[in-house]
Amino acid sequence: MRLNEKEFFNNIADKFDNKFNAYSKAAGILRVQRRVKFFIACCNLKPGLKVLEIGCGSGEYTKALLAKGINVFATDCSIRMLQIGLAKVGAAEAQKFFLSDVQQLPLHDSSFDVVLGNSILHHLDTGRVLVEILRVLKKGGRIVFSEPNMSNPYIFLQKRIGLLKKLAGDSPGETAFYRRDIRKTLEKIGFCNVEVRPFDFLYPFTPAGLVRLIDNMGRILEKTFIRGIAGSLLITGQK
Repeated sequence: MRLNEKEFFNNIADKFDNKFNAYSKAAGILRVQRRVKFFIACCNLKPGLKVLEIGCGSGEYTKALLAKGINVFATDCSIRMLQIGLAKVGAAEAQKFFLSDVQQLPLHDSSFDVVLGNSILHHLDTGRVLVEILRVLKKGGRIVFSEPNMSNPYIFLQKRIGLLKKLAGDSPGETAFYRRDIRKTLEKIGFCNVEVRPFDFLYPFTPAGLVRLIDNMGRILEKTFIRGIAGSLLITGQK
């Protein structure tokens, strides 16, 4: 975990409301729905598989996956965010939430079929975390992550300019990934069948009245050469 990231998320949790919660906005809701569909399709997620979600945060993805009947276990470094997530999914799922440093998971080797997460790897020591993920994955197990794309001009400026980073509400240590670099990192660590696909031009705080228009336009752009500067990267691989 990069310096101050844990403290940052505990503080955000204490102020977690509609101002900070992009998931409560129309664009945020649509983004979650689309990513969940990708996660399910990329890893053929089904009730019989054992799934680990790292960096579950406020539990938006945990809730959506559980609603699909997926056997998902969720972990985060922030006890406050875990409490918010647990309140969202209900006490019946309490045993599936646990506090942990993702770089040192309290889990047995080869214990999960799938490991996934949304916007979490770019907060971490990526190489170290991926080694740990590889350890807990079963042979043939898969990963799928959605992460910010450094080739997107807005994200590039947001991650590189301190004032913009602060205004955007970024944590001190977070960055973003270039498509080629994250692919090389995954392959060097030992993942195979690695794919990194740019997608999504929909900003989380897009005004509700413009969400459908921008989403539709973005999906068209994803089919052109412009896709390289989309806002996110869909990262998949296999052990």
